Order: sequence, then structure tokens, then C-alpha cells
Amino acid sequence: MPVSTKELKLYDKTEEFDGGLLEPLTDHLTDLRNKIIISLIALCIGTLIAFTFSKEIIFFMTKIAPSGTTFLQIKPGEFFFTSLKISMYFGLVIALPVIIWQLASFILPGLNSKEVKIVVPVAMCSPVLFLFGSLVAYYFVAPSMLKFLFGFGRDVITTSISIESFISFALMITAMCGIIFLLPVIIFVLANGGILNSEILVGKWKYALLVCVILGAILTPTPDPFNMCIISAILISLYGLSIGILKLAGR
Repeated sequence: MPVSTKELKLYDKTEEFDGGLLEPLTDHLTDLRNKIIISLIALCIGTLIAFTFSKEIIFFMTKIAPSGTTFLQIKPGEFFFTSLKISMYFGLVIALPVIIWQLASFILPGLNSKEVKIVVPVAMCSPVLFLFGSLVAYYFVAPSMLKFLFGFGRDVITTSISIESFISFALMITAMCGIIFLLPVIIFVLANGGILNSEILVGKWKYALLVCVILGAILTPTPDPFNMCIISAILISLYGLSIGILKLAGR
């Protein structure tokens, strides 16, 4: 039975799809799998390293509590599982450069020059800002917050806290502050998406100032205004930095 020219073209396209598109897709999936495996190995190694020093890390974290605080192990194995939790958290921090590198090496080849100019600064600045926010939380926010929370009602009760509850609270506070300090990155992404620009931020500076002061008061709920002023000043500086970055980028 003779085959028409139309059918021959259809066969050619099918072969082109099978050989020309399926193979690159398979290669990409294989590459993605390898990079995920490398990232997981880095995470496991980082977690193992952190677990080796988990007691020292937990002791370091407990230094932010008010003096005289008693830490308890209420459940069997609570300290062990708390050590695992904090080891995974710090293991992620240790493995983060490897994870970012693997992610970047997979994504960047498929991006155009404009997209690369957005992704690279975000990938480079995000860990630095998150780490800076976590340090601010450790030295200023968490001690002030714990002093207020532990001191409230101290004439009625004696405060003791389980080590798991304390570490979970400390990690939550540091993570929250780290995310808050990603403000310039978030604004940069929104500006490149056409949602914000420097003129909008400059026009709303009074509201931004008020929000920064309120956040500073919430994050440092103590009668001492010193810590509140520090946090508020840092947040205002981050807002100003965001405006400066957008102006330099012509946004």
C-alpha cells in the first residue's frame, strides 16, 4: 500500500519528537536527579557535622535565655530529638553553599541575560541577609522577647521550660527575623515583576517608617527603648537600601 507524502511528514515529526525532544528531557531529569542527590548528601554531611557539636550549639542557644532559667527534659529522649532538630537546622546552613551552587548550575543555563541579572543577585544576597537577620535575632530580639515573656507574672510563678520548647522558640524567632531581613530581596523581585518601583517606595516612606517602628516594638517587647530603636533603625535602613538598589537598577 503506497504511503502518502502527508503520512511521511507525520512519521518524520514523530521521529523528531522521539529523538530530538525526549532525549534532552531525559538528560535534564537525570541532571536534576544528580543535583538533588548531591544536595541531599551535602545536607546529610552538614547535619552530621552539626550533630557532632549539637551539645555546644544547644548551650550556645540557651545563652539568650534570662539568667537563672531552668531547662528540663520532660519526655524520654527529648534532648536527643532536640539535638537532631537543631543539627538539621544548622546542617542546612552548612550545606547551603552547595545547594545554591547545584540549583544555580541547573537553572542558569536555561535563563536569558535579563533573568540572570535577577536570579544571581537574589541567590547571592538572600543567605547573607538571612544570616544577618538571624544574628540580630540572637543578640537583640530573642533576649529582649524572652526577658519580657519570662518576667511576665514572675511574682506568681516560677519559670522552667523544656529544652525542646525553648529551642523550637529560639529557632522560630531567628527564622522569622531572617525572613524579615529579606525585605530588599523581596522588593527587588517585585520591582522586576513590575509590581513596585522606587517612586512608590519613596511616596510611602511615612507608612514604612511607622511599620518599621511598630515591628521594632513587637520584636523587642521590653520597657528598654534601646533595643527597639536598634531594630527599628535596621529595618528602616533595609527599606532605604531597597530604594537605593531600585534607583541604581533604574526601577
